[in-house]
Amino acid sequence: MTAQSFGFVRSLFLGRIESSAVMPFPHPDADAQETAESVAEMIREWAADAIDPDQIDRDKTISADVIEGMRELGLFGLTIPEEFGGAGCGQLAYISALEAISNRCASTVTVFAGHLGIGMKGILLYGTPEQKQMWLPALASGEQIAAFALTEACAGSDAGALRTTADPEPDGSWKLNGRKVWITNGGIASLFTVFARTPDPENPGAPLMDRPISAFVVSGSPDDLPGLSVGAPELKMGLCGSSTTEVGFEDMVIPADALLGERGQGFKVALNILNSGRHGLSACCTGQAKLARKLAVAHAKEREQFGVPIASFGMIQEMLAGMDADIYAMEASTKLTAGMIDLGRGETMLEATCCKMYATERLWDICNNALQITGGTGFMREYPYERILRDARINMIFEGTNQVLRMMMGTQGLRPLVKDLGALASDAPTLDGVREDFADERAVFESLVTTLAEKSRDVAERHGKAARNAQPDLRRLSDMAIALYVMAAVIARVSSPDATPEESELNVARLACSRLARSFQTAAAETENPDDELMAKVASEMTA
Repeated sequence: MTAQSFGFVRSLFLGRIESSAVMPFPHPDADAQETAESVAEMIREWAADAIDPDQIDRDKTISADVIEGMRELGLFGLTIPEEFGGAGCGQLAYISALEAISNRCASTVTVFAGHLGIGMKGILLYGTPEQKQMWLPALASGEQIAAFALTEACAGSDAGALRTTADPEPDGSWKLNGRKVWITNGGIASLFTVFARTPDPENPGAPLMDRPISAFVVSGSPDDLPGLSVGAPELKMGLCGSSTTEVGFEDMVIPADALLGERGQGFKVALNILNSGRHGLSACCTGQAKLARKLAVAHAKEREQFGVPIASFGMIQEMLAGMDADIYAMEASTKLTAGMIDLGRGETMLEATCCKMYATERLWDICNNALQITGGTGFMREYPYERILRDARINMIFEGTNQVLRMMMGTQGLRPLVKDLGALASDAPTLDGVREDFADERAVFESLVTTLAEKSRDVAERHGKAARNAQPDLRRLSDMAIALYVMAAVIARVSSPDATPEESELNVARLACSRLARSFQTAAAETENPDDELMAKVASEMTA
């Protein structure tokens, strides 16, 4: 087996560094870069006047004027091919747009991301030419807004537990029954990608939960689709302007050509759509993090205590510098993954997952620290800090909880070792193409890759195939892998032949590497004397 067959993050578990996946940093060509920058600038200029995030939070809705403005800007068709009326932009332009919108309002960006990132993504990935021609033009124009309908009351992180059914009718149509919950864009969408259990032709008498899952496109509204219902808007802690509702199907008949992808392959469809959504979510987090940093820096410079600006206090400086380093790393990993997607540098499932987990958790800390720097003022609803903090919380649950994603990442990383410990690299790992003045960071990175491989081998040897259930071990390994991928992104970013970083940027990058290495070492140290058995005993006694 070659390193290329595993992908960058998977290879790290094996003590291998696939340098060609990240080096040189995948900068877009001049046209793609100009497009991404133009899209972001256009959005920033529009959003500054058109979007009032405080009013959206108070009113718990996004006005029709804002959605119409998004239509006029062509945002709903940004990544839809030109032949279907879209702009045909790549992943870099998409994440640039997400960051620009979220930098103004976290609620508003969910309309855009829910539509392009997950709602209609399945049609792009799996639609037939006829299906694309049928639905994409209206989606590109914003005439139709899309939503992704997977989650159910008893099927959240465990999406395989869904109970919605689609039964074939004699004329080839399907009869859909079930309820979906917490559907983003639910109240404004007129096209839903829906996942339901379908009978298995080879085992028609199988129990419901043994039936395979298929994906369907439901196009229309409750006014013109008998059996379709949309619930009242949910009252949420944050993202109050985002439309989040239940969506129900009661004996609703949909045509034969509503089947998206192959029958019985819906779970694969869902996973690939969510992979795209996770990467986009990291860009949303970057936009909100930059907003929180901007506000915190301004306050720290203006606020005086004991006769001096609080920006001169050491602990405030720790928080501000940490924000800057974390945002730099968030941006580096998100852009690296976007470049890998646009240039086709292999599968990016684990890379996108790293971006999502790192960005969502760093955003939470950044927002929390921004409020802390602002003190009592930040706790008041008159100011935006508490709204930003409330809006940030859901991100660690969106697109798969970070705990479930850690299980998935650890299991995926260990899979080759569980099959064959010989998959481990025999040579010392090397990260090629690093700038000379980052030799120390390179050496640390390479040594940590070796450590991850050693820890992975230990888990594989102790648990074997049961490793998938060793959740504390999977969490620690995943934390190490996340730190390594983001650290690689930072090093690759400053080492790009096209980059001419100022000394200030290099300092931020060095601090980012230091913080990531420390995060890795914290997770690694936990493996030496873990409290797993004690924690399990305490938790069991609590829940007995």
